[in-house]
Amino acid sequence: MSLLELRDVTRTVIPPDQPALTILNGVDLTVESGDRISIVGRSGSGKSTLLNLLGLLDMPTSGLLTFDDRPVKSYSSAARDRVRGAQIGFVFQQFNLLPGRTALENVAMPLLYAEGRSFWRRKKLAADMLEEVGLGNRMESMPDRLSGGEQQRVAIARSLVRGPRLILADEPTGALDLDTGSSVMQLIDDVATRTGAALVTITHDPAIAARARDHFRLDRGVLTRAESAELAAESGAVS
Repeated sequence: MSLLELRDVTRTVIPPDQPALTILNGVDLTVESGDRISIVGRSGSGKSTLLNLLGLLDMPTSGLLTFDDRPVKSYSSAARDRVRGAQIGFVFQQFNLLPGRTALENVAMPLLYAEGRSFWRRKKLAADMLEEVGLGNRMESMPDRLSGGEQQRVAIARSLVRGPRLILADEPTGALDLDTGSSVMQLIDDVATRTGAALVTITHDPAIAARARDHFRLDRGVLTRAESAELAAESGAVS
């Protein structure tokens, strides 16, 4: 049983007073538990649109999108929200931390929507997650007192605190220097390995994409497989 699958998925939008614009065209992708997938593409290639579909934030114009082998179109909007909140974690380039909240409070925020033990133990779960990302000594720090790498670690802890089965990383190192970015990617991969989650990284950086086991390229809305050697060569050319 696949965790997430797209079959011949197309996404089309109709701008005001303009003809229909096809952003994704015939996309096929299968994500299994524990997968490490990278999708590399330039700005304007359709990466954000694909991320929205993978995260159940949007629906395809045509084709089939399934989660746990169930067509997503059969979910109500509220059911999609519940699945997204409990089973999908997002790591973005921008940290999006709440400025008036401590690191601990930021990480505990998603657990306000949890149920049962997770809700009542939210501070303990958040503290444990901060320990795991190496910030056990910064729990009471405000975001503006943290470095960029520390803020990204808080954001990672927040996205993973509910134990998602699917982690979507959207340009997760774009705001970080090379060394910090590498350590952040290793951290995400380590946590995903421990929990058995699938990790899909969407990036324009061939070096980040090459860290995955399965590689894809998105160009003008068309998704194709890419060879790891090809990405490694591009990474070397960029560096």
